[in-house]
Amino acid sequence: MNVVLFCFSFVLFLFTDPVEKFTYKERPQLSWSDFKGLPPQNTSHAASVNSGISYLLTTTKSEGNLLIDVAVTTSFYPQLSWKKNSNENNPSLLKHEQVHWDISELYARKLRAAYKKYIPQKNPKKEVDYIFRKFEKERQQTQKAYDLESNHGLLKGAQEKWSAQIREELFKTSLEA
Repeated sequence: MNVVLFCFSFVLFLFTDPVEKFTYKERPQLSWSDFKGLPPQNTSHAASVNSGISYLLTTTKSEGNLLIDVAVTTSFYPQLSWKKNSNENNPSLLKHEQVHWDISELYARKLRAAYKKYIPQKNPKKEVDYIFRKFEKERQQTQKAYDLESNHGLLKGAQEKWSAQIREELFKTSLEA
């Protein structure tokens, strides 16, 4: 019975959008109260941010010309983000998780810049999606490299290097917007 209930819950979880989310624009700075999910059993990690980037493509025709607009959003999902209760007073861990959130925003800004330069060709929907997938792949690779090089925030020097680098890149991309 427990196995059936677990399987049903898991399937329901997979096909349900998280109820709550907020954007980077709404809340650029995270706090521990944003982490509302339950940590997985047997995890060795202390916390996890669940965030992502998405786009909305709108096309219109005006005087025979195809006009496109691509809106890019960075979202944080509180129910899918978690921390172990013993870490609620760990500011260095929160800073580490903040950089994960910042990395998602950085790639959203890079994606916005790419869409500003984009000129539609034959199939805008496929082309816009191709550009998105390129930046999403880079975002995921950067998230993994960050955790690997900083050992999930445990290597203080690497953590500070990454924090400074991402802050600088966010600053540069804010000037370009």
